[in-house]
Amino acid sequence: MDHQHHTWLERTHTEHDQLKHAAHARAAVDQALGILTARYHLPPDRGLDVLRTVSQSLDEQLPDVAAEIVQWGLGHPLRPSIAEELNKLDN
Repeated sequence: MDHQHHTWLERTHTEHDQLKHAAHARAAVDQALGILTARYHLPPDRGLDVLRTVSQSLDEQLPDVAAEIVQWGLGHPLRPSIAEELNKLDN
């Protein structure tokens, strides 16, 4: 395999991995939105605002917070810092 083909192949694998990661992150965000909108009776655009606010308040990536909310929706305990932020919705 020549160098040019090898470089192209590496770039293709990198792009594939990036797209795969983006798809998983998007799925987690969509699922978390569903959980938040159902639990707090929010319209979807407000749910996204809440997710962004929690993410920014905790200085964490939105997909990471979303993944934890998805796990919460599956019955796992919610990290206290996220729970505190979400509890502000009940007030």
